[in-house]
Amino acid sequence: MSDSLVLSGESTVKKHIGSEMALTRSKRGGVTHQLKEWWRGNGSNTCYSEFTVFNVTTDAGTVKLALGTSRGTNVRVDHDGSFNFMFYGMSNIRRAALFTADFQLIEHYVFPAISGGKTMVVTPANAASRPALVTPTTIGTATITGNKSPDKGETETYTVSISGDAGNLSYVWSVNKAGSINGDNTGSTVDIDWTKTTVSSIMCVITSTDKDVTDGRITSSLKVSPV
Repeated sequence: MSDSLVLSGESTVKKHIGSEMALTRSKRGGVTHQLKEWWRGNGSNTCYSEFTVFNVTTDAGTVKLALGTSRGTNVRVDHDGSFNFMFYGMSNIRRAALFTADFQLIEHYVFPAISGGKTMVVTPANAASRPALVTPTTIGTATITGNKSPDKGETETYTVSISGDAGNLSYVWSVNKAGSINGDNTGSTVDIDWTKTTVSSIMCVITSTDKDVTDGRITSSLKVSPV
């Protein structure tokens, strides 16, 4: 359990032991927000009710927890740190819902006053997703392997590997002086024809298009001395 509080009435927060859940005010300055009654579907008659809304924020992002409160409401809300909630001691509260930061419905909760038993968690069709914590990726160190002393007139294959976990990789190989690339130069391996005995350098530029890559472009090189 990462956060817990008791809500009394529409806006009185008690026994708050964390910092992830924060009571919000509406644009008009009130303690409740006027929201569409999601349980009625998308019929022609749209109805609105007043809800107490908490911003719930973690490293993954922010969601909104809306509670159908009144002056007589009392409920304890526990948050596990991953946008999952448990509700206890419910009094004078019938419904709640979880929304994205822009009020797209993720799921809603039907409390015992309606369900007659346990709290029901309802995930509607085409529901929005909870924010997910994105772990950054890295290319890390790139290493080229292959024959460093090739014979003149031979074709050798060279391979580049990375130490990191980045995906969506692209490669561009080049070689100077004694070598020339034979075929494609955009894969993780390359074939090089050695036509002279001049000391040369093989280079590979590696890029990643991962959304959260920390080092999206690195260059690796290998010194080669043909004989």
